[in-house]
Amino acid sequence: MKKTKKIYSKTMANSSLAMCYIEECINEPTEKRFIFYLWDRKNKWYNSRTLIMEEALLINQLMYNEPDVLQELLDNRSLYLFVKRRARAYQKAVDRQTEVLCKNDKEMGLALLQGNTERYIALEKNNRLRAEEMSKLVLYSA
Repeated sequence: MKKTKKIYSKTMANSSLAMCYIEECINEPTEKRFIFYLWDRKNKWYNSRTLIMEEALLINQLMYNEPDVLQELLDNRSLYLFVKRRARAYQKAVDRQTEVLCKNDKEMGLALLQGNTERYIALEKNNRLRAEEMSKLVLYSA
């Protein structure tokens, strides 16, 4: 079952078409994504970009918790740039935090000394997941 929700920007001058809009698509309960449409004035059609992972998390946060901010970003045609910059900052924060957690993880050092690569990789993944949770503030802060 496919459900959609759309939020439109202001319309273009002398037209009923929106400059850009965001569409929420839910195909299954676990599969949620957003599609961003931006009007291309030169070619006279909408270009689209699918937003997933941290980009979709940010759009979801804006759509349900800060709809005024989302509407303003759409009206200014700056939503995509905002999302890309915030997602990039989030990834950098996650990478830095993962590095710190891995440096301070004595179990990782022990696994490396023992040659237990499976344990080392599992601990590294765990540290990455912890870093992602710790860095959510970077993604959601205004």
